Amino acid sequence: MSQLLVRDLMTQPAVTVGPTSPLRDVIQLMETEHIRHVAVVEGSGHLLGLISHRDVLRSQEGSLSGALSGEQAHMNRWIEARWVMTKEVRTVYPDTPALEAAQTLRSHNYGCVPVVEHGELVGMLTESDFVEYAIQVLSDTGA
Repeated sequence: MSQLLVRDLMTQPAVTVGPTSPLRDVIQLMETEHIRHVAVVEGSGHLLGLISHRDVLRSQEGSLSGALSGEQAHMNRWIEARWVMTKEVRTVYPDTPALEAAQTLRSHNYGCVPVVEHGELVGMLTESDFVEYAIQVLSDTGA
């Protein structure tokens, strides 16, 4: 059996936003697509950072301290993705062994890892991709 690679599991294309996208739009995109991670890219596809559900929650701390939800939603129109994103993002390549990527997710407690090739984002590998693979394998073996 050949080695399972990231390219065999990753979700593509990855859901992306630009650095000046309003946080309100990022939140709406996450809700609409039922995802917890959005890549922030330049027009060329160069990865700048990642916004996770945790980043969004962290940015909403004002609402927990008394700001009304309507006020927070209004503020989210002015907050840009680049101000909320995590800039130091660990990435993998399409040819990275899936086991190595899984170990990276587990050891760093990540929910996803962006997949890049030649400096451009080509996909996203998430915990859900591994669960989907496990379901397929277990279904095929009758386990």
